[in-house]
Amino acid sequence: MDSRDNSAENIWSVATDRLKTQNTHLYSQWFKKITPLSIEGDTLKLGVSDDFFGSIIEREYDDLVLAALSDIDGIHYNYSLEPGHEPELEKLITPEVKSNTKVTPKSEIPARETNSQGCLGEHTFENFVVGAENRFGYAAARAVAEAPGKVYNPLFLYGISGVGKTHLLHAIASTVCHNSRKMVVRSTTCDELLNDFYYNLLDKKNLTKFRSNLRDVDVLLIDDVQMLSGKTQMQVEFFNVFNMLYNKHKQIVLTSDRQPCEIEDLDKRLETRFEQGMTAEVCPPEYEARLSILRMMRSETLVQDALDDALLEFLAKNIASNVRRLRGAFIRLASHASFSGGKLAIEQAEELLQCQLSQECSAKDLSIAQIQQTVATHFGITMADLLGEKRNRGIAEPRMVAMYLSRELTQCSSNDIGSAFRRNHATVLHAEKKVPTLSDTDDSLRRAISQIKRQLQKH
Repeated sequence: MDSRDNSAENIWSVATDRLKTQNTHLYSQWFKKITPLSIEGDTLKLGVSDDFFGSIIEREYDDLVLAALSDIDGIHYNYSLEPGHEPELEKLITPEVKSNTKVTPKSEIPARETNSQGCLGEHTFENFVVGAENRFGYAAARAVAEAPGKVYNPLFLYGISGVGKTHLLHAIASTVCHNSRKMVVRSTTCDELLNDFYYNLLDKKNLTKFRSNLRDVDVLLIDDVQMLSGKTQMQVEFFNVFNMLYNKHKQIVLTSDRQPCEIEDLDKRLETRFEQGMTAEVCPPEYEARLSILRMMRSETLVQDALDDALLEFLAKNIASNVRRLRGAFIRLASHASFSGGKLAIEQAEELLQCQLSQECSAKDLSIAQIQQTVATHFGITMADLLGEKRNRGIAEPRMVAMYLSRELTQCSSNDIGSAFRRNHATVLHAEKKVPTLSDTDDSLRRAISQIKRQLQKH
């Protein structure tokens, strides 16, 4: 084979054959999910799903990839990674799902959208860990998957990044494909959709095909719909598509990092339509759920003995912001264990995860003053009210929420928080216990706390 006359696919095929022979587990876990894109000189451009995946390849497996790319017809290839490319459907889905999947032919899909089509089998309802914080969103997603267009339409899932919204989106797609040979499922990100829309605006004839790819479906799933913010032309286009699908009882599922009413510069007509079905929040997992996620991931590795319960408990306790970071930390430890061949101690984990643990600390690097101001603004009261002596519910409850969030989101002691609120530490401890109890029975308070947390994360 003369590689200079061959495509990136053929060169990567030679490399992956070598990688598969060397270590089948690593091939399945990592290299199988890489997409060859192009050749530029002696550099092979490879597509990966995101920056984190790419960083793992470069940090942990750079030598393996370079060795696999060396001496292919006398050429020692280098490589570069480009995020934003999901692996091809044929590589990932199981034979059972594949046989029940109807996917729009590639010839009918704009080039930029080929990777959006199909049903990925990696994220399913079976491997989604359900806890109190996400049970409602999980139940709604499962109901939609079992009866598309008949229960909650649209289904709008929202929550901060890394809590499982995309997992549920893919689980819906996989279930629908598995249950029906006839259903046409379209799953894409809003960013991809916007890119294709503006790309096709250059040739108005192509807008017909762009529209048909959205409309000729039974289930439309769009991730990160908050990206529509301020995109006036695309909002008009999507409004028309939404109405057409809804009127035909086609299922629409959307995810966002915020509620429809919180998306800035969103057409009010779209806002009301997004809210007319089911809106469900997916919250970060609590400690028990995080530990269950880690145990499930451990059961899928070849180095289970190296990762004991104490290590998983350490991870679950110290990485609480989102599942994506938790999973990344686990993968780093599992990868190190596979190379070292020994049992990992917590001290080693702390050293290996310095960056992730530092990020967790910075996530809590909020000031009490920031929290006070955000809470006061949300509830429509003044700082003087929040810090004053008034005890009516309209002021006392926001004050407790501010104390509770100060305790949860900062490293400050109860004494420090009490001083900032001109109260003693016992009052802070009371708020810390009282607010979770109140939010369990008061949905409006629970939603308010969640909204304030998302607002604080933007600081």
